[in-house]
This record gives sequence, C-alpha cells and structure tokens, in this order.
Amino acid sequence: MPEICYRPFETPDFDALAEILQPLWHTRSSIERYNFLEACDDLAYCLSVSNFTQVALVDGVPGGVVLARGGSVDPARAARWQGAARGYLEQMDALDAHSARRYQAHIDLSCRIGDELVAACGAPAESEVTLLAVHGAARRRGIGATLLEAAAAHLAASGQARLYLSTDTECNWAFYERQGLTRLAAHRANADERGLLPEETYLYGLDLAPRQQTATR
Repeated sequence: MPEICYRPFETPDFDALAEILQPLWHTRSSIERYNFLEACDDLAYCLSVSNFTQVALVDGVPGGVVLARGGSVDPARAARWQGAARGYLEQMDALDAHSARRYQAHIDLSCRIGDELVAACGAPAESEVTLLAVHGAARRRGIGATLLEAAAAHLAASGQARLYLSTDTECNWAFYERQGLTRLAAHRANADERGLLPEETYLYGLDLAPRQQTATR
C-alpha cells in the first residue's frame, strides 16, 4: 500500500499539481506544452484567490490538492499568483493564439455563469472550495474525501456557515453528492455557449454548522 500524508502546498509542488490538472481539463490544443501552460494558469489563478491549501502526498509525490477561500486573501499572495498567471497566459498566446483566445473566452463565460449561480441562491462569496483534484492513479483511496473534509474544517474554523463549490458535467459531480453536498443551482449551456462551456454547470453547497459546533466545544 502506498504511504499517504497531507500538508500545505509548497512552491515545489506546483508543476506536479499542474500535471494532475492538465489531462483533466486542459487538452484543447495539439501542442502539449500549451496544454501544460494552460493548467499552470488555472492552478496559479486558483492559488491567487485561496487562503487554504492542502496537498496529498502519495509516496512523497503530490497526488491531489484542495484549495479554498474562507474570508479575505492576503494581497501579497494574490498579487504573486496573479502575476504568475499573466506570465503563463503570455506564453500560451505565443504558442497557440487561437487556443489561448478560446480559453480566455471560456474563463470569462464560466466566471459570469458562476457569479450568476452564486447570486441566484445567495451563496456566501467568501466560503468557497476553489479547486479539488486527484491524480487518476491515486483515486479510490479516500484522498478526495479527506481533502474536501480538510477544506470544510478550515472554512468552519474561519467562521463560515456554509461552503460552496462549482463543478460541471465534465467533472465527477456525483462525488460531491456522496460527500453530503446539495445541488443549489444549475445552468444548461445554450446554443451560443456550447463549445465554451460543459453541457451543464452546477453550484453545490454544504452546511458547516455541525463542524462549527464541534470546534467550539
């Protein structure tokens, strides 16, 4: 059996985590270097809006990650990773400008739809799981559930009453229902959005009150 342990994100983890994200969500270009840079941009952005990190190490190698935001993010941290994301975007544009434009259009549309779903159900703006990913070879070992629970515990400890997260039909959304999350809202891509968005985008939520009560005993 592999040895699994958990700790906060460290900068040397970055490339290994981007390699986990790449085959999951970043395959739009025929240029593999471009796809890796796209995954790097995605990870850097998520780090820029998060103040909680947890990495699962499988035999010493990053095999999963969760990022979350509970309250405000340190401005210096945000600026560092925003700058990194801009650098990756510039490299992407130089390698495959067409794919880079489609990626930016996808990001803009996803953010708009996500904001609309959050506003529609009154989800807390600062209690979000911003990223959860597990390497395919590391699945079915409880890593995803452990990472999600760590994020929920952090958000509860920071005073949040509920966490939320966005997912879609290109992800394993049923996993979240098995962990007790409830679907709060959904968006089905229309004819103009197809090709940029998955078929459906979902907002899920989880009540953190029981964790808050446990933490205060």
